[in-house]
Amino acid sequence: MGNDVIIDEGWVCWDSKRNAPRLNCRKWRMRHDYWLAGLFEKRLVEELISAEFKIHYRLQDRNVLIHRAPNPSSRSMLALEVFADGVRLGVVEYRMGERWMIHPSGGLASLLNSLGAYSVEVEPGHGRKLKGKKVKVVGDIDGLRWILLDLDKYIGVARVIDASKKIVKVKDVAPKGFKPLPATGIIQVVEANRSLLETAVNEAVGFLKKTLENVMDGIAVSYSGGADSTASLVLSQEALGHARIKVVYVDTGMDLPGVKEYALRILDKLGLIPYVVSSGLDPLNEIASRGLPTRDNRWCTRILKLEPLRRFYREHNIRFVIDGSRSRESSSRAETPRIGRNPLIPEVTRILPIKWWSRLLVQLYIVNRGIELNPLYNEGFTRLGCILCPAMHPHELELSYTKNRYWFERLREVTGLSINDVMMYLYSEKQ
Repeated sequence: MGNDVIIDEGWVCWDSKRNAPRLNCRKWRMRHDYWLAGLFEKRLVEELISAEFKIHYRLQDRNVLIHRAPNPSSRSMLALEVFADGVRLGVVEYRMGERWMIHPSGGLASLLNSLGAYSVEVEPGHGRKLKGKKVKVVGDIDGLRWILLDLDKYIGVARVIDASKKIVKVKDVAPKGFKPLPATGIIQVVEANRSLLETAVNEAVGFLKKTLENVMDGIAVSYSGGADSTASLVLSQEALGHARIKVVYVDTGMDLPGVKEYALRILDKLGLIPYVVSSGLDPLNEIASRGLPTRDNRWCTRILKLEPLRRFYREHNIRFVIDGSRSRESSSRAETPRIGRNPLIPEVTRILPIKWWSRLLVQLYIVNRGIELNPLYNEGFTRLGCILCPAMHPHELELSYTKNRYWFERLREVTGLSINDVMMYLYSEKQ
């Protein structure tokens, strides 16, 4: 197959029988990355729904799809579109200083109505087409921000504008009758997408074999312990075998706790012996002398990661490196060719077997090969790099601070920077 074959097209529908998302089925367009929610994300959505509608809709034992959505407001730092039980539930939004909030859909309203959630009726005289309109309701709405509207055969969801005057604004409407489907897990998602998964794997393996068919040595796989690099590692092993690849892991000195241990465990399971390299520098001392890294000045990547890799490539005569970069991760990675050069290490050709895969397809491939996903994904992290990374979303940095207080205490001792200083510096409007 050619290098321009895109198998994961970015469309998703729902397999009601398996209660699982199905790729390349044209219902919902996924313009950005999408994946199966971890426990943190499921609990977050559960808690937001419970807080707004005073009812428990259990998501932890079912498949929930997350799509990285455009920010709904200028204050948004992150927005995630949520799907479950064959329904688009709405968008959860993170604003720094305000934390998370939910923008529910009519589909969620229908599901909650079937579970017995409280609803009110609209006063007569407002007509039939209510979406986007302000209406007056009959019923108690004191203390509520969102309310369900009983519209005969339909159910609406509305934002409370003035509780004393019982004025609400209708945001969305859906037919009544949506109900939670039987709970299932990721194995059912694998089954729902088995044919596409096999096609994607065959294409990636074929791509690696063809690209490197005349190369017997000088091939490295850059492995970080994240899902993308795990998928690329396993694909490389399937395509090239053990003997032709050298696996390199960079210990930056500030990896999230558990990442290195996971990586070594997976490598042991696969029968691969890694080369663990490091800059030998103390990251805290480097921050003290260089300042905090930012998205525009990621000196940490150059100094703590790329320099050790460059030395390793030189010492082992590496000419090709396979890594897990994907187009859906960012606009810059979307522009990265599938076979090309890293400008910072131009002497080595970089090969990207999963360039056009979604994170969902990556998850399915890893699970299908009998490999556990990194447990940190269940804790709310989407990037499994460093304890402090300028590419983190603010809520991930808050999570990192909560789980790694000792490191941030040392950061303050060495640099004088508190977590609030770090948040303001990395996520202020100037950055």
